[in-house]
Amino acid sequence: MLGTITASRLNVRSQPDQHSNKLGEIVKGTVVNILAQKNGWYEILYNKLPGFLFGQYVDLRDDSITQAGIITARLLNIRERPDTSSPILGTLGKGSKIDVISSNQNWVEFSFKESSAYLARDYVELHLQESLSFGKVTVQLLNVRQSPSLSAPVIGQVKLDDKLEIISSVGEWLEIRFNKINGFAAAQYINTNTDEEIPPTIPIGPNQIEEEPERPAVSRESVNDGFEPTKLISEVGGPEERKVAATWNRYGALLEDLSQDKQIDVACTVAVLCVESSGRGFSSANNDRMIIRFENHKFWKYWGKQDPEKFRRHFRYNSGKAWTGHQWRADSQAEWQSFHGRQNAEWEVLDFARSIDNDAALLSISMGAPQIMGFHYQAIGYQSVQEMFDDFNAGIKAHIEGLFNFMSPAMIQHLQRLKFESFAGLYNGSGQKKKYGRWIKNHYDAFKRRQ
Repeated sequence: MLGTITASRLNVRSQPDQHSNKLGEIVKGTVVNILAQKNGWYEILYNKLPGFLFGQYVDLRDDSITQAGIITARLLNIRERPDTSSPILGTLGKGSKIDVISSNQNWVEFSFKESSAYLARDYVELHLQESLSFGKVTVQLLNVRQSPSLSAPVIGQVKLDDKLEIISSVGEWLEIRFNKINGFAAAQYINTNTDEEIPPTIPIGPNQIEEEPERPAVSRESVNDGFEPTKLISEVGGPEERKVAATWNRYGALLEDLSQDKQIDVACTVAVLCVESSGRGFSSANNDRMIIRFENHKFWKYWGKQDPEKFRRHFRYNSGKAWTGHQWRADSQAEWQSFHGRQNAEWEVLDFARSIDNDAALLSISMGAPQIMGFHYQAIGYQSVQEMFDDFNAGIKAHIEGLFNFMSPAMIQHLQRLKFESFAGLYNGSGQKKKYGRWIKNHYDAFKRRQ
């Protein structure tokens, strides 16, 4: 487990007791690896010795998050101790990734040959990394690189809809398993919010394809302007930091006003928007159409039960976990296709379903930035699901206001108390509350770090 020091300077003690010997001190913002908790104290390794920190001044992070480092020097000496006069154990080249044990202003301790060693802090770029399990590629071709840098050698490629085994998230990159070795791919082109836990795809060989796909220059996000906050946040850092910053920069003024009205920390609403739709209501990669998600099991409820034979010819899902295993086919003789994670495919399914039953299809999709299901149209003040669909299609303001109108008193209370898993249980459903609760918390923390 990781913890971040919140005091300006925090003493490291030899025992979990404020009267024990002082081994040193750690400055505010330092991330430490916590080995154990004892009576309000956290045990760490400090210069390879057990040390203890008073827990009141340590902010714990999620168990799934660890710290990684990327070497920025051409060659960096590995030291036995945090001292420039200590023996050199070897070197690491630029772009190398390390698993960080602890760090301070001068040195980074990292895992090295079943023990630990030290690197000069000035030449190590630190990132939080999260275990993510699986992801899906969202661009036609994506380079896999030897290290997390655009200048690193390309070792191969993955293609659109390939399923990837993700080792960790490192800044703007995802570390993936690739041809029995680890490689790195740009995080922004991999969808990690997938419910499909299926084996990864075998990747293709290397080629010279750029990571950045072509995208339209103008988006309907700008149809309703005037939502920008007076203070913008720099869109740098890891995927979560960039996402919350971009969401704040687009809608901050409106989000702040509506959050104050509900007495919710605006960081909560930024986090919810980021998790539900990456903070966007329209997809520039899909002709600026509204972001949707078609739910097969809901279409079964609103139409399929009336004609189960026809439904089963075109749609299927996992009956044990109804939100997973969604596939479809327009031709009942064709192969089944997955479609979640690709907006053009989501719309293709929706258009097909609307040709069968328009209202049932619209009731079965989640819409826009807050990803509110169509069947909730009355709860957010619409007379029909068609009216909601048309209003959400018109511009982003309806999405933001819809989010706040949709929140029940219980949801608001959970956000006020920062109980993200409880909120997700009501907003996303009990079957996905742990996953979505964790994602919301991670984005909430990312926004707090940037404020």
